[in-house]
Amino acid sequence: MDTVDLEKQLDSFSLEERKNAFLKLMERTKTEGPGFPEPRPLVNLHFHTFFSFNACGYSPLHIVWLAKKRGLRMAGSVDFDVLHALAEFWWGGLIVNLAVASGLETRIFLPEFREEELSSPHEPGVAYYMGNGFTRLPEKGSPAEAILDKLYRIAQERNRKVLRKVNDYLTPVQVDYEREVLPLTPSQNPTERHLVVALVAKAEAVIPDSEKRIRFWSEKLEEKEEKIQALYPDRASFYDLVRTKLMKFGGVGYVEQDAGDFPTLSEVNRMIHELGAIPSFSWLYGISGGERDTAKLFDFCLSEGVETIFFIPDRNWNIPDEEERRLKVEKMYRMVEEAKKRHMPIFVGTELNRYGQKFVDDFDSPYLAPLASYFLWSASLLWGHVVLEWSSGRGYGSLWAQENFPDREDRNIFFARLGERVPAVKELIEEVGQKSTAALRAEFGE
Repeated sequence: MDTVDLEKQLDSFSLEERKNAFLKLMERTKTEGPGFPEPRPLVNLHFHTFFSFNACGYSPLHIVWLAKKRGLRMAGSVDFDVLHALAEFWWGGLIVNLAVASGLETRIFLPEFREEELSSPHEPGVAYYMGNGFTRLPEKGSPAEAILDKLYRIAQERNRKVLRKVNDYLTPVQVDYEREVLPLTPSQNPTERHLVVALVAKAEAVIPDSEKRIRFWSEKLEEKEEKIQALYPDRASFYDLVRTKLMKFGGVGYVEQDAGDFPTLSEVNRMIHELGAIPSFSWLYGISGGERDTAKLFDFCLSEGVETIFFIPDRNWNIPDEEERRLKVEKMYRMVEEAKKRHMPIFVGTELNRYGQKFVDDFDSPYLAPLASYFLWSASLLWGHVVLEWSSGRGYGSLWAQENFPDREDRNIFFARLGERVPAVKELIEEVGQKSTAALRAEFGE
């Protein structure tokens, strides 16, 4: 079996097949290939895996494999409402000696911003929210497990409501959630994007004639046939059009949710802290009402126990329109400065949950180059947290860290230095976990 076939097996829904393929690729690299490149100053801490939606269908192991092949310094998985990638991502990272972190993304409602938009367009008070650097799963019957179950249930109930409304509108194209959507992900954790994929595939089956199918989509999406014809081969653009027209705000399938449909910040933070991870607030563009006053927003975050900021840099500079790019770059720089003032690390990544997205950010672009060192430093801090939390339960948000480093700046310096100096080698990570407080402070503190 050649390398291409083995890499395809990395996306099998069978964990055993994925692991076997991964080990065979590792062995082949050692015996036949030139080996892995030296790590470069590149990180992506926001890879969605096929446990929620990855545009390429990549499993956690496939992402680890590609990240190592492409010389990334660190990779992070982030899935909506589940932690299914955690164990696999960690296992693969240690095999190839790649620093990794696993995270979770969800949405929360903030009553303090009930009149203002944040990172979820057209939904005042609703924000995307994350936990990063998870090192364990919840215990059975624990509060963390109950909260995770709630996040999953809320997301799936909304999906079903959306699909019912869209099915009614798209007759004769009808998608069965159980038979045609749930099987698209090994975790049975589909997202809106899975609904789109299933709907487009079902339309091809129900309307095999391409001209009639173009006419169908033209009518249903209320767009000219010429536009549908031009976009259809470009799956990234066509899927986005279907999702925007049918499921997002103003679409026939849009489900307006009440504040009670979302978990609270304190609920999600309780789960994040119980599992030894770090809370992160997702920032979008700095243009919406709730984000416009970045200083106010970040002060609120700190007052509520939010430790870090997460955003997607490519959205703020890789824009054709010069005026829009100028404004969003300006907002991005201002956001970074406000975060630095408050000693808040910033985690970045590209998501890879939309067709056409980059595997990793262009840190050497003129727009990101001045910020890259802070992003890389923040990634080191996250790895330092993972190392110490996994090896001894003394991560960034632990009682131990708070008692020994009550000053946020000192704590950041300690964990970033630890992350910079400890490689992703299991024995060395375990060795660090056995060190005393005094030894750790002497080696990585001021």
